[in-house]
Amino acid sequence: MKMCNSVDDMWEYFKQILLTGMNEFIPRNKYSSKNSKKKFQPFTSELKNIIHKNTVFENNQFQLKISRYLKNIKRVRNHVKQEMVKLTQQEQRRISLECKKIQKVLAVYK
Repeated sequence: MKMCNSVDDMWEYFKQILLTGMNEFIPRNKYSSKNSKKKFQPFTSELKNIIHKNTVFENNQFQLKISRYLKNIKRVRNHVKQEMVKLTQQEQRRISLECKKIQKVLAVYK
């Protein structure tokens, strides 16, 4: 350790210790670009493949869930539509039978 007699010497010594520590322990980036985060990849290719497979699996499960849900919705919608068609056909038959009965009754009075 160096002996410092004045305040200026102590300040210079402190600055020197600080700068050497900064140079030694703080990494300096040679390339400063906007895509520095893209270049930094701490994952191995094996880990990336595992993550990719998991993501694809989750997406497929989500799609299957949506497709099952949509199939149920379509099934219910089609069932409702069929019932509505049956009801309208029954109503039309009822009206046509009543019209035929009325025509027969009117024909008797003519």
